[in-house]
Amino acid sequence: TRRRPGGARSGPDPGLGAGAGFMRRSALSVLRVLRMTASDPASAAVAEMATVRGTKRAAPSQSPGDEVEVDARGVHPRGRAGEIRRSFAADAASAAQPEELSTSSSPYVQPADIHVAYTSKQIDAYVRAEFYPNEGASSSDGAIRLVGLDVEARPSRVKGVTQPIALVQVTTPDNRGCLLAHVYGAMGLVAATPSRPFVPGSASIRFPPLLARLLNDPNVLAVGQGVAEDLRQIARSFPEVNPPGKRGAEGRREVGAFVDLAAVVDFYDVPASGLGRLAAHCGFPDVSKPKSVQVSDWSRTPLTDAQVRYAAQDASLSLWVLERLHAQYAPRGVNLSTWATAFAGCETRKDVASRCKRLDGVVDATMREHMRARLERWRDEEGDARRVKAFRKSSLALARHDERGVNARSTLAQLAQYMNVRIRFDHARDDRAGPRNGAATATVVLNDVETIGRGSGSNKKRAMAAAAEDALRHLRATKDGEWWCESLVKTLRGPNAADLMRATGGVAGGLEWRCGHGDDAGCARARSGVAAYVPRNAA
Repeated sequence: TRRRPGGARSGPDPGLGAGAGFMRRSALSVLRVLRMTASDPASAAVAEMATVRGTKRAAPSQSPGDEVEVDARGVHPRGRAGEIRRSFAADAASAAQPEELSTSSSPYVQPADIHVAYTSKQIDAYVRAEFYPNEGASSSDGAIRLVGLDVEARPSRVKGVTQPIALVQVTTPDNRGCLLAHVYGAMGLVAATPSRPFVPGSASIRFPPLLARLLNDPNVLAVGQGVAEDLRQIARSFPEVNPPGKRGAEGRREVGAFVDLAAVVDFYDVPASGLGRLAAHCGFPDVSKPKSVQVSDWSRTPLTDAQVRYAAQDASLSLWVLERLHAQYAPRGVNLSTWATAFAGCETRKDVASRCKRLDGVVDATMREHMRARLERWRDEEGDARRVKAFRKSSLALARHDERGVNARSTLAQLAQYMNVRIRFDHARDDRAGPRNGAATATVVLNDVETIGRGSGSNKKRAMAAAAEDALRHLRATKDGEWWCESLVKTLRGPNAADLMRATGGVAGGLEWRCGHGDDAGCARARSGVAAYVPRNAA
């Protein structure tokens, strides 16, 4: 920048270009990082990490000061302005707000052997060495092997254009090794375009045969978050791989050669979803999943160091999380493979409930009893949820009766529907007023046993209305706290109740309250108490 006569700085010098001012400020930020590193050895790791993140290069073996040099004019030696801006901006941001080191007692550890293979020969050699070392041995000996699996694809930024799978990540059963099979490069695939879509099976080079054998092996259970969809994507891209749920040509492909972490989470009601949150829940808070790496171009070769770390982490972390969930939730005495096999082939809560009901494929007696008990608990919870919903709806029906003048007979009909009871109206002519007068009497009977209301009137309609009012008064005196809550009814009659009801989407949107019923100062159907009627998701 150039100085004005008064000493104030003006805009960038036109001779240096529009980005010179930004580049000089960013260069100063990087120099501050290097100076901080020289004075404080403890910050060297942070500065080195900032340099790697900004330039997307591997961590240098030499000091960070030797990796990035800036001369007096703020010119980067590589000379590419776009890369300089991205690098300096990332380095400056990392220096301004360094990431805190994890305090986890058991931080996530990458696999010791991360093997990146770019040819079919390299891919099959690794699979043979790790999974099929004896060429004549068969994999159908019944031993279940759990492997972490994930896939990556080139991002598609054109609507209607689907790119084939570029990378398949598979861990070894002991989670010490991870194969990153770059099938996109191994098969010589090219990017799909609207005029040239990708056609499965059209590649001149076949899908690696041993990798296909591994993915089709019924005794190898792929573990991952949404792993069933990953297997479907592989099958859609490469016909050599069978989709989950279908048998292969030999008829050996059993339904459920995968363990979806989402099914395990649904079974145990784990308060986390997504691999990142699950990792934090299982004791790996230091796991990072940068979005910039996730949406990067996975079809290019060679993969960057950031891509290699991200891909290996996604596959191996799934197996780590499964082991932690087993240690935390599995019944005592059930090993990992037996426990995981009970969830094989399940993707949703409905699938897990069906497995608990039929127990198909669950041979361990302890796991069978464990799943039966969980099914009974689910049924109790669903029944309780239905009762809570009926309780709240009944409270709303009484509030509308009081505020809007809904007639008692209609209100009783709603209560009978919500509480699953039978309310019957009986009527008769009142002969005491004379045979031609038309007077009538009416009674209201609950469940064909108890008379809860009586009334009379000049005709049948008025008699039934009077009986309904009497029955409603009786119920409000005897069923408060059992069928509804008068405290909640009063809240729903408030001036803001209509607006709040619309905001929460009706009673099903969530009501919570505090009243004087029950032993714990709360209704039998109340969940947690607040002073007023508020949306469930309110802050």
